[in-house]
Amino acid sequence: MTKQETLQLLWDRYVNDQPLNATEIKQLRELISDDDNRELVAGLLQSLYEQKKEIVPSDFSSQAAFREVWEKLEPGHNGPAEETLVVPISSRKQWWKYAAAAVIIFAIGVGVYQFSQRSSSPAQLAEQKPSSIPETTIQPGDNKATLTLDDGSVVALMDAKDGLLANQGGTNVVKLSNGELAYESGTTASGTVLYNTITTPRGGKYRLTLPDGSKVWMNAESSLRYPTAFNGGTRDVTLTGEAYFEIAHNPSQPFHVSVKDMNVEVLGTHFDIMAYDNEPAVATTLVEGSVRINSPSQQIQLIPGQQAERDNSGKLQVFNDVNIQQVLAWKNDYFQFNGDRLDKLMRQIERWYDVSAIYKGVIPDRKFGGKISRSSSLADVLKVLELSDVKFRVEGKTITVINN
Repeated sequence: MTKQETLQLLWDRYVNDQPLNATEIKQLRELISDDDNRELVAGLLQSLYEQKKEIVPSDFSSQAAFREVWEKLEPGHNGPAEETLVVPISSRKQWWKYAAAAVIIFAIGVGVYQFSQRSSSPAQLAEQKPSSIPETTIQPGDNKATLTLDDGSVVALMDAKDGLLANQGGTNVVKLSNGELAYESGTTASGTVLYNTITTPRGGKYRLTLPDGSKVWMNAESSLRYPTAFNGGTRDVTLTGEAYFEIAHNPSQPFHVSVKDMNVEVLGTHFDIMAYDNEPAVATTLVEGSVRINSPSQQIQLIPGQQAERDNSGKLQVFNDVNIQQVLAWKNDYFQFNGDRLDKLMRQIERWYDVSAIYKGVIPDRKFGGKISRSSSLADVLKVLELSDVKFRVEGKTITVINN
């Protein structure tokens, strides 16, 4: 059994009224404090907080919260170490008040504390000085996009009513009751190919179903151009930004995604392509099925769990055992980092909150790991990042990053 599996097992017993002995509690403490388990711990605590739906006490102290939680997991806290059974979580009312608050810090805060040579424990992080980040009116992104029809007319999808939006060469363009965009199958006139383009702004995301039934999730600041009916021998679309695809299987009509000077060929599969202009590489990550990457100088085929990266110099390389959960975090409405540099985090923040980041001096040499919900306010996200000795100043829609 792996460390993560053991942690999951002990944690499940602990929160489901199954007492643990002192040895098991000691093991649980060690697993919780293990750097390799930071991400899992953050997720477990966040799930617990959502399950309990408790209100954080107004007199909450982060330092007291961590001390309380940690002490309750201390062997011998209630008696001789080898005989102690830790009281199940549901019967510790006062403990839970602190734990609910600790969850916010741990799952939203300590979940993104820095990975560095300078080790920091949850308790140490909780003792950091309060943040100076003011509350702002900047809100997280939402479902919004524009649809550009073949004749150049533009439809603001967020404001459009449900139902028929347009007819494009025999294909009906429909906004569904759940807010998504869909195409009711049709056949374009002979020799006529009509194209639509869906575009998400900064602070926007959207989901659509293509004419062939393929599903596409669009990340912020992205666009997808596609025909309103796939009548030829291939299904061809063009992407900028980032999107996740679940392609309808049709071996007789391969699906192609053109991105910059690359082409991703699929038969029926699930994959993500990230191709922002301000990122150092185009990344194609395969979740299920098979894709072939065609670049001007190379051709490679991926298997599930692999990621192909092509940097700006044209170098193409493949990475195995990629963290799929991290790659698809945006699709599942959270940020997830795994030893990532601050500038990479800030580029995601810029796109989702529609802000700009500038740096006072050099970019702070920090690495971060963990999760934050994309529904969090900008102020909350920056407060979490400040736990790693980085300061921010927010003026309008500009964030100045200050290296302490």
